[in-house]
Amino acid sequence: MPGVSARGLSQEERRQLAVNLTRVLSLYRSILDAYIIEFFTDSLWGILPCSWQEALDGLNPPQLATLLLGMPGDGEVVRYRSVWPLTLLALKSTAYALAFNRTPGFQTPSEFLENPSQSSRLTASFRKHIRPKKQHEIQRLGKLVKKLSDLTGCTQVVDVGSGQGHLSRFMSLGLGLKVKSIEGDQRLVERAQHLDQELLQALEKEEKRNPQICAAGAAAGGAGSPAATESGCPSGPPVPGEPCGGLLQPGPVAGSTGGDTDSTGPAAVSSGAGLPF
Repeated sequence: MPGVSARGLSQEERRQLAVNLTRVLSLYRSILDAYIIEFFTDSLWGILPCSWQEALDGLNPPQLATLLLGMPGDGEVVRYRSVWPLTLLALKSTAYALAFNRTPGFQTPSEFLENPSQSSRLTASFRKHIRPKKQHEIQRLGKLVKKLSDLTGCTQVVDVGSGQGHLSRFMSLGLGLKVKSIEGDQRLVERAQHLDQELLQALEKEEKRNPQICAAGAAAGGAGSPAATESGCPSGPPVPGEPCGGLLQPGPVAGSTGGDTDSTGPAAVSSGAGLPF
């Protein structure tokens, strides 16, 4: 399947690509934001245009894949049983034009060369319970947020839809940022709280084993950090029972109807200083 590669694009071409992607995502948001379960619970079939329903009704998943993705099996020929509406064909063509190239064209990140399951850029405490892909994401994104916060003088980071809190924990306890997390799923909030206490206990044990290393990391991470000067937390890692600002305390959860998506879940930890990671 052909696709777009951002490599080699000029700054203006990348900007235009972002504009085009945003426009398409906005136009088809009702479809793209849906979960599979909502096809049954929210009658998503009914929101499709009648002409789309007529064209797609009765097709099984393999047929849909062949017609929509243009990827027939061996010896199979793509055949449309009816004339598809122009709007559906336009969406298909647009998806082709704006899809990113998924052909592997990169090498394994250097952080996974020694062990494909453990990022060398995170300590064991921050890798626990986290898949390799997520390890890579949180250390890259966390460091980017830290850099932007330092450059702009930002004193607080908000992680909306924080899930189990992996990114929030790394930014707070690993990078010394003052973080607030928002999560509407009570189950994820409870899981995040459990992982918070587990990590705090691990860091406390690490500090007792290597007080010189932890002290050096705290000094390096806290120097000049907005979180260190405004969080009101002592330098160094918070200890179990004394989480700064209330560690991922759950707030009201969205009702069963899913109406209020702004319901606050965990209000995240405020860490006074970064720890070695």
